[in-house]
Amino acid sequence: MVHRFNPASMAAPFSPISQGVEVEAGERTIYVARQVGVRPDGTMSDDMEGQTEQIFLNIQTILRERSIDLEDLIETRTYVTSKDHIPGYRAGRAKVLGTGDDAPRTAAALVVVAGLAQDHWKVEICAVAAKK
Repeated sequence: MVHRFNPASMAAPFSPISQGVEVEAGERTIYVARQVGVRPDGTMSDDMEGQTEQIFLNIQTILRERSIDLEDLIETRTYVTSKDHIPGYRAGRAKVLGTGDDAPRTAAALVVVAGLAQDHWKVEICAVAAKK
């Protein structure tokens, strides 16, 4: 079982995340390598929201290959190439993961970096999911 929590003794998170995620022994764990917003046909959106949306769809495809889905995400590590991209990242994430109480609340990091491996990549996300 996965337990997501935000201790009442500290400030609430600034984004829809969990401050901590506990994974009990016996859970299957999938580590998703860095994903970029490349569609199955090899094309890529030029805008941040589109790249982010496709990344989460790619993560979902990987997880579903092993009968796991986005609600089973426990951690994401996101790298963006500019603070200006953060609103587009959040919009793309919300489009796929949702914003309601049932949206996955992962342990998460969002890091602004000088660049990624290819100049047209604006965002890269690594993820971890767990499920019995």
